Amino acid sequence: MERFELARTLVLQAGDMLRRIHFEFGDVHQKTGHQDLVTKWDAETERFLRRAILSAFPHDSIIGEEFPAAGQNGNVTWYLDPIDGTTNFINAHRSYAVSVGCWQDTTPLFGLVLDAERQTLYSARAGHGAWRDETAIHVSGRSNISDLLLSVPDIVYTFLKPHPHQDGIIQLAQDVRGIRSLGSVALELCAVAAGEEDLFIAPRSSPWDHNAARIILCEAGGSICSLHGMPLPVGEKSAVLAACSKELEQTVLSLYFPV
Repeated sequence: MERFELARTLVLQAGDMLRRIHFEFGDVHQKTGHQDLVTKWDAETERFLRRAILSAFPHDSIIGEEFPAAGQNGNVTWYLDPIDGTTNFINAHRSYAVSVGCWQDTTPLFGLVLDAERQTLYSARAGHGAWRDETAIHVSGRSNISDLLLSVPDIVYTFLKPHPHQDGIIQLAQDVRGIRSLGSVALELCAVAAGEEDLFIAPRSSPWDHNAARIILCEAGGSICSLHGMPLPVGEKSAVLAACSKELEQTVLSLYFPV
């Protein structure tokens, strides 16, 4: 089985398992505080994905949210977020995703993001377009700032806590048509890919958060970079700007985040 087909099978299986979860006492823990949570199922799901991937491709490397990097440090690396949107998973059992991205060094191979409760699979293989289940998706193409829908993954950190990009984000928020926050980086990037939203900004994001969905976004015609205007690094944490076009990305950078 090739890597993409294996990943597709595993993501769907992981989604099936998560939909059957019923929380018990002790299943939920704090990482850095009461707004940064993890469940036993984040770890269990990542273990499930890691075991299957390394069994099939023992020379590949894996970088995930819950455990240290693993594998033989080969040039193919998998980026795993077993539950992107853990708070949504805990509170409402919706708007959370299983995210798997695969890269060869800095070259994208494929990305899969499963909206687990909706049982909707976003996917893309490099050079083959982006898909929501069996339907091709594409970005909106909107370009006027006042017409745009902006998405952010975290209201508190984005707007209320000081960071280097705060002023620009607040001004942009006042100029766009509206702001939404889903609480899942992967699903919000997929919403831009599908033309449902136009801009996405995260003052902080990790490789496992975005390295699958960014492939889907770019295959759908979108663009992504750091908030400094540089190419988004593959293996490092970064502030993220995603847009429905390269032109819109550059406009937003020049107006709100000048170097």
